[in-house]
Amino acid sequence: MDDDRERPAVQRRRRSDAALNRARILHEAAAALARDPEVGVAEIATAAGISRGTIYRHFPTRDELIDAVRRQARDDAELNEDDALRPAGELANTAPTPLSVTEVLNRVPPFQLAEQIIAEAQRIDGVASAAVYLVDLDGTSMQRLAGAATFPDAITVPLAVGPEIPREGIEPLRDRIEEALPGTAVAPLLLRGRAIGVLMAVGPADDAIRDLAREAAVALALAGDYTDAIESGQRLHPISAAAEIQQILLPPRLVRITGATLAGNVLPGYEIGGDWFDYAENADCTWVGLADVDGTGDFASAVAAVLLGAFRGARHRSDDPAGAMRAMHQVLAGLPPGSGGATATIATWNAPASLFRWVTAGEIAPMLIDTEGRMELLEAGLPRLGDPDMPDELEVHERRLHPGERLLLLSDGLLGRKTRDGGTLGTAGVHAAAVKAPQTSAAGTLRAIEDAVRENVKDPLGDDATLIVLAPNA
Repeated sequence: MDDDRERPAVQRRRRSDAALNRARILHEAAAALARDPEVGVAEIATAAGISRGTIYRHFPTRDELIDAVRRQARDDAELNEDDALRPAGELANTAPTPLSVTEVLNRVPPFQLAEQIIAEAQRIDGVASAAVYLVDLDGTSMQRLAGAATFPDAITVPLAVGPEIPREGIEPLRDRIEEALPGTAVAPLLLRGRAIGVLMAVGPADDAIRDLAREAAVALALAGDYTDAIESGQRLHPISAAAEIQQILLPPRLVRITGATLAGNVLPGYEIGGDWFDYAENADCTWVGLADVDGTGDFASAVAAVLLGAFRGARHRSDDPAGAMRAMHQVLAGLPPGSGGATATIATWNAPASLFRWVTAGEIAPMLIDTEGRMELLEAGLPRLGDPDMPDELEVHERRLHPGERLLLLSDGLLGRKTRDGGTLGTAGVHAAAVKAPQTSAAGTLRAIEDAVRENVKDPLGDDATLIVLAPNA
């Protein structure tokens, strides 16, 4: 019986491991080919720290590996995590866009937007049929939102974070689709550092499909404010009222900010509702916050929403993490006795100085994993939010971060998760999962930790498990 419960989680972890191996191979192959265009598979395997057999399982021939490297290079050019975001005024269209976002939003009913995207795709020379897929809330599959019934209703996603696909997950997804639907062109729906799904077309894999997909991603993201059709397609199971509010409040799970990439998610996604994470990139700093409210259900969700409101209100007025934490504490201190408290970390990231500043309330300290894979727990020190012993003056800690390091913010619902061997996941379990992922990948690190949670927990998730990964880049 235990084996039956473990099977979906084990399968998910194996898909993630395979996708991460494939991403590592492509990364090392690209670097090796840049140094020596004639480099052999053996040298690439050595650089990636894997066997030649592992490479050949993913790429039966060297030519197929080189083709995959070229596709990855194209994706990287469109979705470059290391490229600094550009100042206003530097961007301009170099070619006519195939879909006018403003035109389609003004003229097409929002619930018919996906069908309009299909119609635009079929106007491209050589395209016989097309389909739009969006990633579901769990990040386990893509669901067909529109398109011919000859396309499958759902496609398993090998590497996703919530309803979004990171850069390193796009090429493994293409490989999976190529196995199931040979000759189908796959264009990711890219939006600020992540893909929310794909546009698939039977016909030539030219730039026109990619260009349409980029415009379609923006239109779909905006249309979600006007219709339930898009979000309904991403929800495979009933969702509680508390969890629905939680999902509304959560920002995109993956984002490229100045000087770093950031990934965050809340498990399980369909119930509970007392955790949140949030971020905002402003002119003076990037804010990052995570909170875990005591309890579950509607009351915890309501308290969490007000706490998030206090955080957002405070950051509009300053760049001081201590001031934001005081505002959040005052919210909980003003509730009736017995309402409970919360743990939280509020931080700012200054990219030019590579400086991370934070305040932590409660016992869950930030975790730093260095370039060698070593783990360090950073300072916490303050009482929980709502505790009468909270001091008036809150100390702000500072740490300079370096490329290749990863900083993790976690909730106790993740660290205290009961495992099948009778223990808890703890910092050791989180660390062991994190070191499996590529060092510079915030999304890969988060997915590896999520897989460890899903595979090793003893019972169904009874509390939110929330995680943020910040990965500085050069």
